[in-house]
Amino acid sequence: MEEKHDIVAPVFKAKGKPVSKAKISPRPVVKMRGGNIQLTIFKGTNPSLAAEVVKAVVHYAH
Repeated sequence: MEEKHDIVAPVFKAKGKPVSKAKISPRPVVKMRGGNIQLTIFKGTNPSLAAEVVKAVVHYAH
């Protein structure tokens, strides 16, 4: 039996007048692909948290 996990990004809506700021687009730093799993880590991510996530993904992927 195969489990499927989807990551759902939260949606935030601004109230009132939007502030005119330049949009910041997240920049991927690491893209890891193993089998049918793809993991992307973005700039500004906590390194120790990212390492724990990678360990868990690799452990449960095998």
